[in-house]
Amino acid sequence: MLKEKHCRLLAGNRKLSKSDKMQIKNFGNAGIKVTQMIGSFANAAGGYDKVGFLKKDVHNQIARQRKEMSSDAKGAVRYLIDLRVIDPLMLVAHTVGADGTLQNLFWSDGESQKNYELFSDVLAFDATYKKNKYRCPFVVFSGVNHHNQTIIFATAIVSNEVEGTYVWLLEQFLVAMKGKTPLSVITDGDVAMRNAIRKVFPNSYHRLCAWHLLRNAISNISNPNFIPVFKKLMLGDHDVWKFESLWNEMLDRFGLEDNNWINELYQKRKMWATAHIRGNFFAGIRTTSRCEAFHSHMGQFVHSKMNMTDFVKQFHRCVAYFRFREVQADFESQYGQAVLHTNLRALERSASKHWTKEIFEMVRSVMKKVTLTSVLDIQDMASVTIYAVTKYRDEGHGWRVSHCPSNNDFRCSCLRMESIGIPCEHIVAVMVYLNIVEFPENLVLNRWSLYAKESISGSYEDGSHYWDSHLVARHATLVNLSKEVADLSYMDVDDYKKYLEYLTNELCRLKSKYNNEDVPDNIHVEEELVNILNPSCSRSKGCGPGTVGTSERPRRTQTCGICGAAGHNRRCCPTLGADGEPPADSSLQSASVRLSNDYGFSV
Repeated sequence: MLKEKHCRLLAGNRKLSKSDKMQIKNFGNAGIKVTQMIGSFANAAGGYDKVGFLKKDVHNQIARQRKEMSSDAKGAVRYLIDLRVIDPLMLVAHTVGADGTLQNLFWSDGESQKNYELFSDVLAFDATYKKNKYRCPFVVFSGVNHHNQTIIFATAIVSNEVEGTYVWLLEQFLVAMKGKTPLSVITDGDVAMRNAIRKVFPNSYHRLCAWHLLRNAISNISNPNFIPVFKKLMLGDHDVWKFESLWNEMLDRFGLEDNNWINELYQKRKMWATAHIRGNFFAGIRTTSRCEAFHSHMGQFVHSKMNMTDFVKQFHRCVAYFRFREVQADFESQYGQAVLHTNLRALERSASKHWTKEIFEMVRSVMKKVTLTSVLDIQDMASVTIYAVTKYRDEGHGWRVSHCPSNNDFRCSCLRMESIGIPCEHIVAVMVYLNIVEFPENLVLNRWSLYAKESISGSYEDGSHYWDSHLVARHATLVNLSKEVADLSYMDVDDYKKYLEYLTNELCRLKSKYNNEDVPDNIHVEEELVNILNPSCSRSKGCGPGTVGTSERPRRTQTCGICGAAGHNRRCCPTLGADGEPPADSSLQSASVRLSNDYGFSV
């Protein structure tokens, strides 16, 4: 009754094989859209008419896969707990509200914990929004590795951003990191974050994000000439006394002595002014821009309509990509030899052997400044020698570099080595003056060196392989190999019968082994979970004092376009005449009614 090309579209003739279902699941885990999935199936089958199913069948299959879990939130927690099969160090913690909804979810995998053992000196964290359909804030605890790349220590999804929530997150962070606190913490100016850090990390130096401070300065100080002066004062490498002098000059110039925001900012100067922060290690990080960059990159993997389970899976794909970038950076740092650019060839060659490629570039830029630096004075002390160093034609301001010949130790008054971890041009100038051709060990910080991760190398080789990537790779390998065997054997009858019999016997053996189950029993970890319900849609900071979202606002009452009254429209308005025309003063009457309804007075 139907043409052959239409028969394929009947519901009874559209079927998804087990292999097709597995492929759809793999495509979904990789973040591939349904339209692209259908295109891939059509390309492999030789046309859309030969696929055997439609786009809506793929949507239905994805919906069935998502409904396998009792709830979206429970599925996300289950997925993280099941990762303990391949990651015994995986830590997962969550809290549930009185109504059974998920409140907070925290997790940290083994590789993140191993990285924290080496790079725990600096911790930055920030919250981002609109990354899941529940609008729950997403918090990432990040740091920086020996390639100056962003690395992830822990992750959390929270329902609100109150102080108690951040205290709970930081306590879970300490549990995951075996009680090791960071030396320095960088956040924005959120009060809840600041109070939580003060309670949980009392010995950590807390720095405020410079970018957020500049943005707040723009909104609180209307004078546009203020911003460049404030920025130079905040980021300038000044002594404390010089900072205080410049601060007073700035207040006098712009008349800000009585400004409340300026006075509150001055009280927190030890959290943002470089003059007060110098000497505390921050790895050169002054803003939370690394967190913002990571959040931006996550936009390629997640979106605001993604459910909780898919969000967690796609986040691990994003983290795996970042970890692969570290593998690439290791290769680029260890393969080949650096091309020398400066005249200090011996020192530059020594630097290339100690630091990673990214850090070596930073050290080389420092070495290029040495030609503009000179040693003016030398003072011999009992055990050290102090060198007065200044820039070219800047004799009014200088730095003091101390050198201890017994252990070849260098220290500079600029404290850049203590703050960033790489030697400053003042120290390098003294090394050139002393004709030293090798960087001493005390100037090569282990966290920036080529061999920073030697202590944990080999202890966590499979840490970055998530979302069942090993299983996906095995399945794809067998599928491709089977296709090649089929392409080469189906033309010859003897080969066809031989492989058909062999595959049939193997299929019977495998079905008998696994009792017709999809996967072996040891794939999942069984752990009892309460019935975790999906979280409620959260309200982020800065969205206003209202209690309902834009979709829940009361609708405006529809009024008549002639008389302005409610309950009817202009087609059935009682003021219409016998000819169906409105009265001459209808416009004035309509305006009067509208003003009375909207503002409470009449014209």
